[in-house]
Amino acid sequence: MSSSQATAQTDLDAVSDNFERVRELAPQSRIMAIIKADAYGHGAVQVAKKLQAADAFGVARVSEAVKLREAGISGAICLLEGASTREELNLASIYELQVTVHSEEQLELMTREGARRKVWLKIDTGMGRLGIRPEKAAEALDRLGSQELLGIMTHFARADEPGIDMTDRQVKKFLSACSDLKARHPAAGTVSLANSAGIIRFPQSHGNWVRPGLMLYGASPMVDLQPDHTLSPAMHFMAPVIAVRRLEPGESVGYGSLWTAESRTRIAVVAAGYGDGYPREIAADTPVLINGERRPVRGRVSMDMMTVQLEDRDIVQVGDHVTLWGGGLPIEEIAKAAGTVTYTLMCGINARVRRTYRGEVRG
Repeated sequence: MSSSQATAQTDLDAVSDNFERVRELAPQSRIMAIIKADAYGHGAVQVAKKLQAADAFGVARVSEAVKLREAGISGAICLLEGASTREELNLASIYELQVTVHSEEQLELMTREGARRKVWLKIDTGMGRLGIRPEKAAEALDRLGSQELLGIMTHFARADEPGIDMTDRQVKKFLSACSDLKARHPAAGTVSLANSAGIIRFPQSHGNWVRPGLMLYGASPMVDLQPDHTLSPAMHFMAPVIAVRRLEPGESVGYGSLWTAESRTRIAVVAAGYGDGYPREIAADTPVLINGERRPVRGRVSMDMMTVQLEDRDIVQVGDHVTLWGGGLPIEEIAKAAGTVTYTLMCGINARVRRTYRGEVRG
C-alpha cells in the first residue's frame, strides 16, 4: 500500500445515526434507504450491512443489486430505474428484486414476459424524467394486473429549494391521482414521495414510504449548501503531506503559475488531486485542515497533488495527514467553493483512493 495514498473513511455509525434521524422525522413511514452509486461513494455493501433496520434498499441498476445480493444482503432491494431488457427482468426474478415501472416500454416488457414480480408504479408529477402520466396511470395499473403491486411512487423536482411551491403542487397532484387509483387497486393506497429534502421540509409528503439518500450520509440536501447540524457527516477524505517546501518572494507554484508568494513562504505538497476526486475547479483560498488548523489551497490542483500554504508557526512534516473534507471541514463548504454539489464530490472519489470504515459490521 502506498504511503502517499489518499484515504476516504466512512463512519458507518454516523450513517446509522442519520438513519435514526430519518425515523425521528417520519416515524409512521417505512424507510427505503437509497444506496445507489455505491451508497453515494460510501460503500453500498458496508452501508447495507450497517442499516439492517431499513425496510428496503433502493439502487438504480441491476448490477448494483446483484453486487449486494452476492455480498449476502438479503433484504428487499428496489430497482429505481426498473428493468429495460428481458435479461434484466430475468435477473430481477433470480435475485428477488422489486421492479419500478415508469414507461410504456417497461409496461410492454412486463406484459410480454408474464411472470409475476413485485412492482412499484412510478407516476410523473413534475420531475419530467421518468414516470407514467397521471391520466395514464389507471390504464397502466390494468396492464400490471398479473403483477404484485407494492405501491405508487413519484419524485420531487425542487424540494431542496426554499420558497418554491412546486413540491406542494406535486404532492397534491400525486395524492389526488392515487385516491382515484385506489378504487381500482388497494395497493395504490401505498405511496412513496419523499426524498431527503422532502423528509426534512415537507412532512405532508412522508406517506407510507420515504426514500432518504443524501441525508443518510450526513450532508444537507438543500440547494443553499448550508450544513445541517442535525446530521452526522459520514465521509472523511484525507491525504498525506509528501513534501514541505519554501518559496522565496516572487516564486510561484503549480501549473499556470496561478499563485505567487509575496514573502518567504512554506508550502505543503499534499498527495491528492483531481485524479483522486478533489475538484480541479476549486476556488482560491479554499481551506483544508492540517493538524486541526485551516490553511488555504494555493495554485492549481493537479491530477495527483495540491499545494497548501502554511504559517510560520505550523509544525508540519512529511506523512502528516490533511483533511480535504469531513472531520470539522463540511463537505458543503468544499462543494460551494468548487461550484458543484455534495453529491458530485461524494460520488467522484476515484478507485485508487484507499477505503476504510469505522463501525463496520463483519460478516
